Amino acid sequence: MRTPLGGNNLTAQQYESYPSADDTWTVSFNNSAGTSGTYEVYAVCLPATQAP
Repeated sequence: MRTPLGGNNLTAQQYESYPSADDTWTVSFNNSAGTSGTYEVYAVCLPATQAP
């Protein structure tokens, strides 16, 4: 998760991050500072491999 940098007190605490469907990732967070801002969340998916 990326938050904007600068002169604000934007604070984000992530409390959930999980696959919620075959093609969806869910992230939940709390902004305890109460300051508005924009959040960008990225998930990088890799193919699963089986052990030999």
